[in-house]
Formats: sequence, C-alpha cells, structure tokens
Amino acid sequence: MPKAQTGFRCTECGANSIKWAGRCSECQQWGTLTEVGAPTGVLRALKPVTIDASRAARDECRAADTLYHLGTVAWSDGRNAEAIGHHAEAVAICERLGLADVVAVQAYHGRGEAHFADLDPRAAICCYERSIELARVICEKSYESENLMMIGFASDGIMGLGDYAAAERHFTAALEIAEHADLEWHRGPILLGRDHVRACLGRYAEAFASMTATLAYLESLAQLRYALMAYHFLAELLLDVGLNADAAHYSERALALGRDARIAFWRPRIAASLALAHIRRGVLDAAMDVERDAEQCRAQREGWQLTRCLEALTELALARGDADASLRHASELLALAESGGLSELAGVAHRLRGEALAVLGNRSAALAEIEAAAKLAQRTGRVRHIYDAEVVRAKLGEPSEAERWAKDISDGAAAVGALLAAAEPRRS
Repeated sequence: MPKAQTGFRCTECGANSIKWAGRCSECQQWGTLTEVGAPTGVLRALKPVTIDASRAARDECRAADTLYHLGTVAWSDGRNAEAIGHHAEAVAICERLGLADVVAVQAYHGRGEAHFADLDPRAAICCYERSIELARVICEKSYESENLMMIGFASDGIMGLGDYAAAERHFTAALEIAEHADLEWHRGPILLGRDHVRACLGRYAEAFASMTATLAYLESLAQLRYALMAYHFLAELLLDVGLNADAAHYSERALALGRDARIAFWRPRIAASLALAHIRRGVLDAAMDVERDAEQCRAQREGWQLTRCLEALTELALARGDADASLRHASELLALAESGGLSELAGVAHRLRGEALAVLGNRSAALAEIEAAAKLAQRTGRVRHIYDAEVVRAKLGEPSEAERWAKDISDGAAAVGALLAAAEPRRS
C-alpha cells in the first residue's frame, strides 16, 4: 500500500510546505504550520507534550509562547472553547512574570481574539489595546496594525459594538501602519473591514468595487483565508441590497474555497449567510444544516458565528409559518446581543421578535419590539436595518419611512448590479 503523502499547511493563510518550520514563509505567522494527513488526534496529543517540555525546563516564557500558538490554531479551526483556555493561561503567565516582550504582545492579542469569537467585544478591545501598548514599546508594527484592525472589527455592527465611526477610524489607522511598514499580509483584511463599514452605511457601489479589487489582490497572493473573507463580505453586501441570487453565488464560492483549502475559519457564518440568501429567494429546504452548525457554535463558544445561524433559523421559521420557533430563536439572539453589548445585532433581534409576535397576533408587543429595533437601527446607521424596521412598521399600519429608505436600497442594487454585469465574463 503506498504511503500517504504528508506535508504542512499554514492555518493562517493556507500556504503549503514540504517541511515543518516555526514560521510560515508566506504570511510570516509563527506556530501555524500543521501536518496535512496526520490524524487530528495525533496533532492534539502533541499539545501536552510540548507544554510539558517547556514546564519541565522551567521555561514559563516558552510555555506562554506555546500556549498562544496552540490557542491560535484552535481559534482558526473553530475550536474557540479550547482557545479560550490556552490564551487565558498565556496571559496569566505573562502577568505573573511581568513580561513586556513579543510573547506578551501576542498573548494579549490571542486573548482578544478568543473574547471576540466568544461575542465579548468589549473584553476583546481591552486585550487588543493592552497588546498595542506593549507593541509600541518594542516597536512591533505588525501586531500594532493587526490589533487596530481587530478593534475595527470589534467596533462594527453585526460582529461588534455597532460604532461604525470607531470602526472606520481604527481600520484607517491600521492601514496607515501596514502601508508605511510594508506589511502586505495585513492590507487585505484591513481593506475588507473598511469597505464592509462603507457598505453597511449605504456606500454600496464604492464598497463593492473596492472589495472586488481587494479579492483579486488576495487571490494573486494566494492569501486564501482572507480571500474567503472577501467572498463573505461581498455576499453580505449583496444581501443588504437584495441581490440574493448573487449573494448565494458568493457564499458558495467562499464555502468551496474553504473546503478546497481545508480552512474551517468562518464556515458556520458563511453557511448561514448562504441559507439566508436561499430563504429570501423562497428556497426553504437549503438551510437544513444551520441547526447543526448552531449547536456546534454553542459547544465551541463561537458566539460571533452562532448569531448568524440564529438569524437564519429565525427567518426560516418565519418563512415556514412557525412563529413560535421564530420567536424562540430571535429571543436567544437578543439575549446574546444584549449580554455582549452588540447594539446593532440587538436591533435585528428586536425586529425579528416583532415580526414573530405580529404573526402570533400580539400587535402591541410587536409594535414595542419594532420601535426598539428602529431606534437601534437609526443609532448605528446601517441602512438595510433601518429599512427593514420601517417595512415592518408599514405592515403593522404605522407611519413609516420605508419608501424613503427603499430608494437607497434600490439605487444601491442598481449600481452594484451594473458592476456585476460588467464583471460577468470573469465570473466562474
């Protein structure tokens, strides 16, 4: 029987290598090369051996470094429950030893990522800010830029606090550092974050054109993980302007890329967005795996992905006429959003609860939910969410500005549709 071919793949960028190295030659990240073909159980079995070796040598600094990299691999693989423990222990070691070097910089950064995935953006931002402080002392521009970028994501709407001004400010600062220090690896995701903000605020055509250019740039560099993110953000934009068939196409491209490159990162969130695109097209049998993904996200403390699954489950239940199930999913979504301080997401949950309550005949409760949704949507400024709340107001017979906001959506759809039509010969 021929021997199975093995090699190593970077969990950050998907680059392949014929031999193991401490640092990926493509993205320059440390501790991200894992063996392709080795059973997962074998890889996980190496974890206590590596940490025990550091502790046996009484090298706590090395142990903290090892814990960070183990946590990063787990986080990238959708195992945030495991990552939380690794990063918490790494930070505890750094604090006990008073470390202020790159080991501490990365420990706080990793702890921030674990908080972010656990739907705790405020705690994540505190860790990123501490990592930035330490990075500036030792002139570590790569982590300074990356932390600023992550504060941007933790400040935006659906994944963060709903402060788009803060998000754009941090993305701009991150990009300035990346370009000045020639940090090519960071440019792509920063640009995607910045343009995601622009799309949410209604600058659809500008954002779509820029994201498409960034996607081409990422694909030219074989930065597969960030190319996957680009497809997802493009799909999110297309959902916002109602181009649901195109949103499904881009979500399918993202999932195919993830499968081919064996990148588990963001998969449940992307799959939920694909389900939403199908549901809004009236295809109700295409979301069967969302409940399974939601259970996995709950088990792995992947709250930032669970919320998208709950959105899809809520809309699916409404489309099927099961208002009780819809209300149940929307209530779970609201509890998660409020506990994490995610105001935009809370507005979405209030709107979905209002729609379910209206179907159940509780008009007064439905109106209260829609009023809460409208206020939160106006505060955060996401155009699609303002429009959605106004549409439900109109359905309930209340004064509404749905027509005003519908024009912004339709104009955006026309402009983006023209860009898609121009790019059609290049689509595959």
